[in-house]
Amino acid sequence: MDRFVFRYIYYLLLAAASLLPHAYAYFKVTAPVQGTQWVNGQTYPMSWIKGVMDGVDTFDIELSRLSKGGLMFVAKDVPSVTGTINLAIQDVPPADDYFLLFLNSTHGVMYGNSPQFSILDSSSTANSSNPSPESAKPTVTLSGGPNPTAVFATTFPPSVNGVVGGWDAMRGWTSLVLGLLSIVTLGVASGALTVL
Repeated sequence: MDRFVFRYIYYLLLAAASLLPHAYAYFKVTAPVQGTQWVNGQTYPMSWIKGVMDGVDTFDIELSRLSKGGLMFVAKDVPSVTGTINLAIQDVPPADDYFLLFLNSTHGVMYGNSPQFSILDSSSTANSSNPSPESAKPTVTLSGGPNPTAVFATTFPPSVNGVVGGWDAMRGWTSLVLGLLSIVTLGVASGALTVL
């Protein structure tokens, strides 16, 4: 009986170890926060904290409403290390059920989304606690409502001419090597257990 329990635990650990190369820490959206009110004609920062070594170098940002269909395409190929970009909104339909989606629109992978926030008419006054745009960060201008034939308001150029170098280039190989080493190690260990 003890040997059966030992093997059961061993196979559970083997299954867990095989998933390690696929573990990802994606995004935490830090701005806008729940209850934020943005006013048309103003510029606001969109901020996030990116997971370390998650394999996400760029992503896309879309603006969505909870009660209405359609997306507004904000920015494509945003460098994830930027941490913040500013969004200037003009003539976006006022509502209190907006969300920012951080995703890979090509593959349909969602990395994160903002809490629900509001966009007000340009004649409204918003809560004064909204953060100011960051002057050193890029600004994207979004105008109008959802349009299924629209393109992204901004497409960022590839960083370093599309060539990934340094630690970023090693990251893919590191995950592969660690995954293969864990499989080989667990294979050797299971062979040793079989002999015992």
